Amino acid sequence: MFTVRQRVVILTWSILVLLVASAMPLFSFSDLPARYTNNNFFTSYQDKPLTLAVDPYGGFIGYTEQGRVFRQYPIVTGSSIRLERFEIDDAFFYVSDRGIIVADNNLIALSIYQSRT
Repeated sequence: MFTVRQRVVILTWSILVLLVASAMPLFSFSDLPARYTNNNFFTSYQDKPLTLAVDPYGGFIGYTEQGRVFRQYPIVTGSSIRLERFEIDDAFFYVSDRGIIVADNNLIALSIYQSRT
């Protein structure tokens, strides 16, 4: 399981990602999509987070102002690897202490994580 310090770092990164994602409308004039996908998430207007709750497993779940559910949860637990998956609608990507990773599945994301130093 993650230490308290690791959880704080991960939660801080997660909140930073959400803040950056919510600032995206400043750089984009497109409308809010009907559903987020991997093809439109980083280029569309970002719905603002409204609520956020930490779960007992080190992840969190929340709702946006438009009622969309988003969540982030650890991929690997019990080791020094800090890799979490963020999901909203059909879009997902990975957040880690080594940056954001866009990958098709958990195994590829873990491989990319291990290749970064």
